[in-house]
This record gives sequence, structure tokens and C-alpha cells, in this order.
Amino acid sequence: MIGNYLLSGRMQAVIAVTLSSLLSFLLQPFAFLICGSVIGLITLRKGIHSAIQTLLISFIVLQIFFILLSTSSYINTIIILVIWLPVLFLSAVLRLTRSQGALILFSGLISIILTIIFYVLVGDVAAWWQDYLTKVFETTAPSQQIQAYNKLLESNADLINAMIFAAYTLNMVTGVLFARWWQSRLFNPGGFQKEFYGLNIPIILLPVFIIIGVLAFNANEPWQDMCRDVLIILTFIYLIQGISFSHRTVHRLKLSVGWLVFLYCALIFLPQMALIVACLGIVDAFSNWRNKNDQSEKES
Repeated sequence: MIGNYLLSGRMQAVIAVTLSSLLSFLLQPFAFLICGSVIGLITLRKGIHSAIQTLLISFIVLQIFFILLSTSSYINTIIILVIWLPVLFLSAVLRLTRSQGALILFSGLISIILTIIFYVLVGDVAAWWQDYLTKVFETTAPSQQIQAYNKLLESNADLINAMIFAAYTLNMVTGVLFARWWQSRLFNPGGFQKEFYGLNIPIILLPVFIIIGVLAFNANEPWQDMCRDVLIILTFIYLIQGISFSHRTVHRLKLSVGWLVFLYCALIFLPQMALIVACLGIVDAFSNWRNKNDQSEKES
């Protein structure tokens, strides 16, 4: 019902984007799911030009709102653009290619580019994040827990940047995929499942993955840290491919949904499981490429 409303006209779309963006400030961990899915649905259904026009009007409305409330419009604007722009771009990619594999690839590419820029500008990224998060904890966390948080930061400082950008990738993908599912429910029942089962990361990423993996263990500092972060993001991309493979296998073999429940529980409570599923994703992507090559050779 909400989907039909926001797609029924320009004004309805502006209202939906504006309200969902404001709601995202209250529920920031779900911002991409709340606001991003609305933008994604408009882009997927109406096209990028209609989405841009809607976002421009909504952006003006939000700026007026921030000024009237005397809030930090600069910070709020950055937060909005960090959500709006990648979702708009990735939704346009999915609309044009009709390939969720391309969507995953470009979402990872965005995070990788941001990671490289961050290293170029900051230098010692681990120290920067540790210093920044220490200040955040000192102002927000209970005083008796600050020391425990600082110890946790020290032991995981090298992984903070990669985890943040991997989470950013997850948020972008989640928002756009939810919009695709939403679109399927409204106009093409069953279409999302078919597209998700056919998810295939382009094979061109595999040699890049191998090269980055070698550099992550052999490059000099600080490039080794940067390559390690990029490798983690690439591994996360193949993790999504592995999840698609798992869903497809359960469906084809008509297994119980409990297998998928077990998979997600294992991913949450056993971080090592993510590496295993990512390896399945790499094998699946390579197998799909081999099958396509074999089929094209037979046809020729």
C-alpha cells in the first residue's frame, strides 16, 4: 500500500522520501533500509531522472526544515548524501543491468574507492579511527566502561576501517535489494527470487581478488594495510554470492528452511563461517563462468 502511494505521483514521492529521511535520523542503523529502499523503489520503477527530480525537491524541503529547527544542516546534509547518492547510483545500475551481481560489484567498488581515498588523506587510518572512537566513547559511554572500550579498540584497531566499510557495503546492498523485493511484490511476484538465485559476481573480479590478496601479505606499509582492508571488502562481496548460492541450493534440493536459519545463525555467532561461505561464493562464481564458456563453445 505504501509502495503504490509513493509511486502514484511526484508529490507523494517527495513526501515519502522526506519523511523516511527524517525517520532515518531517529533510527540511524536502519537508515538505508528505511530511506534507501524508498529511493531505490522510485529509481527502479520510475527511472533515474524522475528520482533525481524527487530528491532535489525533497532536499530543498529538508534544508528548510533543518534551518527552522536550527539544527546542524551541514552534518545532516552529509548524512543524507551518504545515503541518497549511492542508493540512487546502485538502483540505476540494477535498473539498467537487471543484474544483482553488478549491483554487488559496484557497491563494493564504492567502498573500495572510499577506502583508498581515506588512506591517501589520513595515512595511519587505524590510529585515526582509534583516536576518533576513543573521543566518542569518552563523551557517550559510562565512565566505568571507558577503559574496557579502549582495550577493545586497541586490540581491533587494524580491522575497524575494513569493518566499517564492509558494513557500509552491506547497508547499501540491503537498501537496494529490499527496494527490488518491494518492486517485485508490487509488479512482478517471484521476480526477486529468480534474480537473487541467479546472482553472479562478474568473473573479472576474481583476478583482482587474487592480486589484492597477494599484496595484502607482501606489500610495504601503509599499502599493506590498505590492501588488507580492500581484501576484506572483496571477501564480503563473495560472501553475498555465497549466500545466494546457499539459498539456491536449498531451493533446488527442496531442503528445510532450517538450513538457512542455521547458516545465518552461524554467520552471526561464528565469524569464521563468513570466510567459508565467501569461498563457496568464489567457487560458485567461477563455476558459473566455466558453465557459460562451455555452453558458448558447444553453440559455436
